[in-house]
Amino acid sequence: MISDQTVTFANSINKVFKNLLLLEEALTHKSWSAENEGTGPNEKLEFLGDSVLGLIVTEHIYTNYPELSEGELSLLRSVVVGRNSLKEVAEEINLDKYLKLGNASVSPALLEDAVEAVIGAIYLDGGWLEAKAFVIDVLGDRIEEFSKKNNEDSKSRLKMIFEKQSLPLPRYSIHSDGPDHEKVFFASIHVGDDIIGKGKGNSKKEAEQAAATEALKKYTNE
Repeated sequence: MISDQTVTFANSINKVFKNLLLLEEALTHKSWSAENEGTGPNEKLEFLGDSVLGLIVTEHIYTNYPELSEGELSLLRSVVVGRNSLKEVAEEINLDKYLKLGNASVSPALLEDAVEAVIGAIYLDGGWLEAKAFVIDVLGDRIEEFSKKNNEDSKSRLKMIFEKQSLPLPRYSIHSDGPDHEKVFFASIHVGDDIIGKGKGNSKKEAEQAAATEALKKYTNE
């Protein structure tokens, strides 16, 4: 039997399902299935939805942002489909209110998986175009926002990578050499005990940008 909350959720995202059992499954966490008979957990739909989401976003940014390099496209996609982004989508569509949970608590990872499961259900029920319409509806503004950040300076782009992964931000250290009228600045970027980038320039800002550009090569294959 389809629960009222599943029907309400379908209406809230403006989707008409031919088979609401798919959406019911997408909203069912394994903790609920372990304690109740009926609908299976959403893990397989999450597995499918993850791939569908990745391909939709890849096609969209490849088509709409031809000026970006392969490395920049890869970075943009990783941020758009990352946990923080999908958690925000889940919050915007109030997904947590409709999930069937057992002894599990709502977490960013659980919300990310549920969003992907919903995408998988929409794809199986309505096909590629329906899934694409939903993904672009909930992620289109983020894609545009992140694409603008992607075109910003190297320091901003490097910061975006670390924010996407919910990691502590890298630290910059500066030292200089030479007389005041010909001073050269050297920057290093630290992550824990590691140095991920070095650069030099005629100003602190220029040196930091050069170091960030070097560090980005490790993350974007540029």
